[in-house]
Amino acid sequence: MGASEQSNHTPDPSPNHDAQYIASLDLGTTTLRCFIYNRKAQLCGRAEKKVTLLYPAPGRVEMDPEELWGKFMAVMNAAISNAGVSPGDIRCLGLSTQRATFITWDRRNGVPFHNFITWKDIRADALVRHWNSCLTMKAIRFGSSLLYLFVRSKRYLAASVLKFMNIQVNMRLKWVLENNEMVKHLADEGHVMFGTIDTWLIYRLTEGKVHATDYSNASGTALYDPYLEDWNTFFLKVFQMPKSLFPELRDSVGDWGVCSAKFFGVPIPITAVVSDQGASLFGSCSFERGDVKVTLGTGAFLDVNTGSKAHTSVKGIYPVHGWKDKDGLVHMAEASSNDNGTVIEWGQMIGLYEKASETSELASSVKGSEGVFFIPGFQGIQAPVNDTTATGGFLGLSASTTRAHLVRAMLESLAFRIYQIYRAMLTEADHELLSLSEKSPLRVDGGVAQNDFLVQMIATLTGRPVERPKSTEVSALGAAFLAGMGAGIWKSRKELIPLREVEKTFHPQFELQDHLLNQMKQWEKALQRCTKWHSKSGLNKESKAPKGNTIWEAVGQKKETMLLQGREGEGDDDLPDVNYYESSTYHASQASRKEGRKFATERNMINSFSLVLSAILFCLLSSYFYTWL
Repeated sequence: MGASEQSNHTPDPSPNHDAQYIASLDLGTTTLRCFIYNRKAQLCGRAEKKVTLLYPAPGRVEMDPEELWGKFMAVMNAAISNAGVSPGDIRCLGLSTQRATFITWDRRNGVPFHNFITWKDIRADALVRHWNSCLTMKAIRFGSSLLYLFVRSKRYLAASVLKFMNIQVNMRLKWVLENNEMVKHLADEGHVMFGTIDTWLIYRLTEGKVHATDYSNASGTALYDPYLEDWNTFFLKVFQMPKSLFPELRDSVGDWGVCSAKFFGVPIPITAVVSDQGASLFGSCSFERGDVKVTLGTGAFLDVNTGSKAHTSVKGIYPVHGWKDKDGLVHMAEASSNDNGTVIEWGQMIGLYEKASETSELASSVKGSEGVFFIPGFQGIQAPVNDTTATGGFLGLSASTTRAHLVRAMLESLAFRIYQIYRAMLTEADHELLSLSEKSPLRVDGGVAQNDFLVQMIATLTGRPVERPKSTEVSALGAAFLAGMGAGIWKSRKELIPLREVEKTFHPQFELQDHLLNQMKQWEKALQRCTKWHSKSGLNKESKAPKGNTIWEAVGQKKETMLLQGREGEGDDDLPDVNYYESSTYHASQASRKEGRKFATERNMINSFSLVLSAILFCLLSSYFYTWL
């Protein structure tokens, strides 16, 4: 039922505006957690479930949307119960979700066309490599460099070195549109909706009334322009993606609709939606320009609050958004290392230790790694090296190498990667931001931040104190803070600062700093030996749609899903006409389309080149007349 439609049913009861508890949901790569906080930001109850990752084919990493929805409902209800409160005591809900994991579904009935395609998925790697080296992108980079030369806009400097990555949504969405005929056909007709996890959850919770995302989640798709603060219409045209696919952009804090009363018995207002890294920055109270936080989770993320201006990088450090509230949009400069917690899990899997908690003590049991280096390159090496073909492994092994040396080398490598990113960030920061940054401590969060050895090493390498909070679930706390502000529990950011509790501050051990920096130089030599290891990926030879993506299988899947949801017979008129897709008319049209595709690539290339040249001419003329006036 649309938002403007009238209903003959009994209206939902009104939300309880006197309720004092906040529900905060944090959906990460491996775990789905729900936390219940009171108005003092004290944790009253929590629940969690593991996120099931599916690997249907090499290079593909997915999540089942129905299973995820079931776990979402389970953790919400369990957290409320564990807090000893009722759903009517919940004032508001805040959502913090991983970015760059997406799904598409049918606008007419809400049924997904496929599983969530996660940020770890590399099915589109062939497209990534093709687009990074194609004439269109070379023209765009060349045109952008000319534009930057004349108009000195940092937006064009960033575009002049632009390269796509598997972690971004753009190429994976393009892969879906190219390999799933039904999705492509219905998208052209305006019947397809796209959304990251936050968008899909909001859509389900509001029963289809809200199709929206916030600026922080949109900025992680690479289909959004952080300088113009809107969807990137230029690339949508280049990639042939209808803008009707994309959700409305909303502030992170505000009215996101209300959870239908049918889910929890009472309506619960949704007052905040934010990306996990934006929530983490907010939860660490990094409100000032120059504040830095490091999230040590499955991956490692280093984020710097750059205030009201987007950061421009030529080393793979991306401008994204932290959050947007009544005080405006907060930009972040972000760099990541994909392998952080995965390294700890791998060590446990191969039997180096039984529990991750043992690693800090094990690493400290020896004075050094005895010349052993580890390269955390299971998924390549990201900024500032930016080598997707790099590999991981140990170097420098000898007959005297022990288990403790291996574990120490692994933890040292994680600290070296953080400092490598941090150093690159500082070299690109403007002097004002650099001076602001050096005045404040680093703030860490995430499960791996519980490792004392690793956090102490980060403090010594950077030469800055590192604060670890009492609860490392800072993304959930940040979503709760934002939701509480949206519900009027807190009026300003200043009220939140006393609520943040620091468990321990790690101070730099300056007497060890020179030794560690020299050791890092040796580690970087070892890293060079692991770069350009994979000449090409054997995972990228797939070009056909996976099983289940044909028209006939997809329709069958839709009907089966509707049957399981107790919706048998609903929306049958909205399903594609299979008879049409089997008819000679359809096959004739497909033959015509295939014939047309012979010229499509050349035409798109010419159109893209024309767009770039037109943009150059427009900006040059604009710059000239602006100067003349």
